[in-house]
Amino acid sequence: MVELWQVRAQMYAYIYWNRKTAFEIESTSYPKWCMFAVEEGEFSYRIGDEQGIGSAGDLVLCPPETSFQRRIRMPLSFHYFHFDWVHRDTGEVVSAALAERHLLPCHLPLARTNRLQSVFGYLRSFPHASVQKPVLRWVEHMVDDLLFMFMAERHLVPLRLDRPTTDPLMDQAALTIRQHAFEELNLHRVASAYGLTPVQFSRRFTAAFKMTAHDYLTTLRLERACKLLQETTLNLEDIAEKCGYRNGSYISRLFVKKLQTTPSEFRAAHRL
Repeated sequence: MVELWQVRAQMYAYIYWNRKTAFEIESTSYPKWCMFAVEEGEFSYRIGDEQGIGSAGDLVLCPPETSFQRRIRMPLSFHYFHFDWVHRDTGEVVSAALAERHLLPCHLPLARTNRLQSVFGYLRSFPHASVQKPVLRWVEHMVDDLLFMFMAERHLVPLRLDRPTTDPLMDQAALTIRQHAFEELNLHRVASAYGLTPVQFSRRFTAAFKMTAHDYLTTLRLERACKLLQETTLNLEDIAEKCGYRNGSYISRLFVKKLQTTPSEFRAAHRL
């Protein structure tokens, strides 16, 4: 099973667009992966069944042979990449595995704005549009850096926490956690409900999901906190309560530990 850290981008084309006001083609598909890395502006998109808004600091990914509909809402400056994901050791294309486990949904926000702007600055120093191999090798390094930021901000965990495993009992346990994630949830009681000791449950859950049950729960709660910071004006105490935590100071410490940013910095970088 391929993990995200085992892959790299193999680039076929790169273009930088500065303050583009309209797409010449508003609906298309690509034979390989494409990604828009947005510097400024805003566009709406529908990729397969997923739809949303891409804005500054966002990576929007479209898998191969997938319908990509898009419309610019505000003048858009962005970097366009056309590439495949390949295994670092073998060079084999691993797109299907990544689509299943790591890189969907299509919208991947990045919170490290200083690091992101540095990467964008290097990319702008390359030719505006290129299929030249020497340039594309440098672009691959920059995409590697974007991938590193994504992994660091997500603490190396899969985005799809509801994916099935080979352990049906742990699939049911994970469903229980998802259903009660934003309440006061005692994981020892979850273990007991499935006839396991806390140690047995921990070992079995980690084997199935490649993370502890505690990290699984924390990820669900942080994802909801990020969404509330982006989409509401709620204060941190209210957000903490809606995410299953007793106070805002604890969730603030989690943000710094897991995402390397504070809740206020995250909100400032992702609110429009």
